[in-house]
Amino acid sequence: MTGSTSWTSAWHVRLCGKAIAAALLTGAVSASLPVAELRAQDNQGLRNHILGIGNCPPWNPQAREVCYNSLERVVGALSPRLDAEPEAVHLLINEGASASALKLKVTELANGLGPNDRLIIYANLPLGQLEADQGEEVNGYILEFWASEQPETPANAISEGTWISAPAFAAMIHTIPAAEVVLMLDTNNSYAVNMHLLDTHSVDHKERPEALVSSAGAGQTANYSADRTISLFAKHLALALEETDGSLQDVMTVAVGGTRQAAIPICAALNEHKEETSAPSADCQQVPQIHDPSAILNDTMLLPVIETVPTE
Repeated sequence: MTGSTSWTSAWHVRLCGKAIAAALLTGAVSASLPVAELRAQDNQGLRNHILGIGNCPPWNPQAREVCYNSLERVVGALSPRLDAEPEAVHLLINEGASASALKLKVTELANGLGPNDRLIIYANLPLGQLEADQGEEVNGYILEFWASEQPETPANAISEGTWISAPAFAAMIHTIPAAEVVLMLDTNNSYAVNMHLLDTHSVDHKERPEALVSSAGAGQTANYSADRTISLFAKHLALALEETDGSLQDVMTVAVGGTRQAAIPICAALNEHKEETSAPSADCQQVPQIHDPSAILNDTMLLPVIETVPTE
């Protein structure tokens, strides 16, 4: 794995292996199914791989721990439900989430994944915009990866390879020959986040099923939780993964509803503060969007939720 390898391995064993083992030993699994049958729930028979990306750069107002917490909660809840082995979980966090680190990780995945694999990407990072129109082939949105200092301009960051344009990011995903790809983008500036990100550029897997989940609708901001320790979408996605049985679509539906409802009071407080400061008001009514033309989220079945049994 790229990033904090020792921490990732210990964390995955602690959250996944021990929890499942303890539940099986105590009979706390929600249904009395043998492990082999639980592992066969995914009717596609694909091996699941998870790539988590989190970048809270030092010049942004949010604490660096927001990205750490968001990845830990989401990937920690997602990997056992997908039966993803430790070696199939890859994390790029803050200093480990540079553009060069991503390119190395994509090369590794491109060489290792194939038609029997599914790749699920959760990315929590800023989405910026270039100053000028770059023409029809390139939309003006860029993914801001780690840098120790804020680049002088977005154009410089792109030319120097510090940040990556949205179409270039999509093209990198398409170098990975997985059978299916699910991309979850937890970011603001969601005008750029639609299926055109994956299929309207020169590099494309036209026949490959792909799904895209955006943490906010077009033009909406992606809020933090009320205590500002985690992204709002990450919080409710992790909760849905911990509580909702069924398919990945079922989990996403619950996460969308939870995020939308929780954003209402947060947005009201933000708007009240902005009225006091006369600052321009952003659209903070956050409603995550799901783009899944091939219905692969619905076909991706999850292992059952492990319920704990109270001890007397």
